[in-house]
Amino acid sequence: MAQPVVADLVIRNIGELLTMKGVDDPVVAPEAADLGIIKRAEVAVKDRKIFYAGPKDAGGFVVGPQTMIIDAENKVVCPGFVDSHTHAIFAGTREEEFLMRQQGKTYAEIQAAGGGIVKTVRATRMASEEKLRDALKRNIFKLSRYGTTTAEIKSGYGLNTEEEIKLLRVVKEVALDTDILIVPTLLGAHVVPPEYVSRRQKYVELVARDMVPMVHENHLATFVDVYVDEGAFTPDEARQILKAARDYDMPRKLHADEMEDDHGAELAAEMGCVSADHLIWTNEKGMKAMAKAGVIATLMPGTVLSLGHSKFADARAFIAHGVPVALATDYNPGTCMCPNMLLVMALGVLHMKMTAEEVMVAATINGAAAVGRAGDTGSLRPGKDADLLVLDIDSYRELPYRFGENFARYVVAGGGVIKAPKVFKKKYLQES
Repeated sequence: MAQPVVADLVIRNIGELLTMKGVDDPVVAPEAADLGIIKRAEVAVKDRKIFYAGPKDAGGFVVGPQTMIIDAENKVVCPGFVDSHTHAIFAGTREEEFLMRQQGKTYAEIQAAGGGIVKTVRATRMASEEKLRDALKRNIFKLSRYGTTTAEIKSGYGLNTEEEIKLLRVVKEVALDTDILIVPTLLGAHVVPPEYVSRRQKYVELVARDMVPMVHENHLATFVDVYVDEGAFTPDEARQILKAARDYDMPRKLHADEMEDDHGAELAAEMGCVSADHLIWTNEKGMKAMAKAGVIATLMPGTVLSLGHSKFADARAFIAHGVPVALATDYNPGTCMCPNMLLVMALGVLHMKMTAEEVMVAATINGAAAVGRAGDTGSLRPGKDADLLVLDIDSYRELPYRFGENFARYVVAGGGVIKAPKVFKKKYLQES
């Protein structure tokens, strides 16, 4: 007779367990309304994987002397959040630009004053790998405090081959030293660096023919991303870089339609991108193209708020067209210095008219699909990574209502508790 499984971690007394039905694929309407909720539930973890997630006393596991037990106190348990678009590796800050925007300065005026992305590029190029490593660890910790257990992290503040490789190398090193799942992305095509302004095509070729092959050969990034915008790259330039990524069988992403309708959504569909991100100005043709091609729409209302704009991405239209919607912070030093996925989800309801169910789907399984990890995380079922949260709320419906609060009481990533009340840390974590 087989020996019963002794759990490493058990979460008991769960009031609402949001399993997302254990799915491994992005969710669209009307299925997004069903979060796979189980009342009076429990979760068991073994060897960093979910062993059981279901009704109380039906799991077929036992508790041993070394089992860590969390009492959820009839609160909500859900999958850990997947922040599928961040620029979390950088040096320096740009708070003065934030204040300049509030005084009515345009992006062009800020650039002319020495600001913008190139200011972060200068600071990041000057930073040592040790300094970048320490800064990235701090930023990942900030993300995790609000419930993020998986984060995509882009390069893009190096803007030459050596510096972009340096950034991705640091990301890879830090990823090995954290329980947070890190998905690295090459964003060598963030903007054209000053030294290439008069020879743009040379820089496009540098990204396509130098950076992409080198990153692929050294396994430094999962995705290749390009920023299409009037101040960044044209669709034709982006197409060259995305074709190079496709030639190396690297999945692709695209910053699209953020400041105006650049037909970026259509380009993302044409190039088989996994996601298109921002999408403030996307038209109906672009939405239909994305739906047909299965491109995920990653929306970032925190950036719109930070920029002081009033037009948010039309989440309702994307959903109506059958496009899977993910939410992300866009955490970066210039346009959204906010690591808080809980706030982003609340903004999805308040400013993009998403439902409480839709933002939960967007922050979990659809975010996981947007970074190619839906088979590992984003929903709760046996065999998936033990990435989950105990939220200090009685119902998930409270999440947008109580905006601004951090009610991530316990954050479990890779099977281990990385955030817990101090009394819990003292009693359990120090012993282990």
